[in-house]
Amino acid sequence: MSETVASACHTEHALLVLLGQYAQHLGLIKALMAVSLHQQTRTFTPQTKVLEFLVAILAGLPHLEDISRDGRPLDQDQAVAQAWQQAGWADYSGVARTLQGLSQAEAEAIAQVLDAISRPLLDQQVAQALAECDRLEYDGDLTG
Repeated sequence: MSETVASACHTEHALLVLLGQYAQHLGLIKALMAVSLHQQTRTFTPQTKVLEFLVAILAGLPHLEDISRDGRPLDQDQAVAQAWQQAGWADYSGVARTLQGLSQAEAEAIAQVLDAISRPLLDQQVAQALAECDRLEYDGDLTG
């Protein structure tokens, strides 16, 4: 196995690889990449950086800079990038600039994509819970 293939197969973020494959199955990646974002592209598109931010959230990274500065930097994980159908990831500073440059309309378009993908999944779970228990119970944490 070549060194490039071996490094693409090695990951410290195996769950993100699985989630990337699931996101492909749901059409999430294709839908997010189709959102029109009016920012320039150098190495990575603004859509890639928004997707990278979503992956960082799924990874549980508490700070945006952890994308690049964590002990296992997400932006260096080629296996995760490939699972999310990306050639690679941008440095966290590029992600930050892209997020800061989003207009309200662009942010709402991204939210609409996420809602369109997640709504059927949520509806299915609610219907299943109602069928099994005939009621829903919401357990919210009201602590600070």
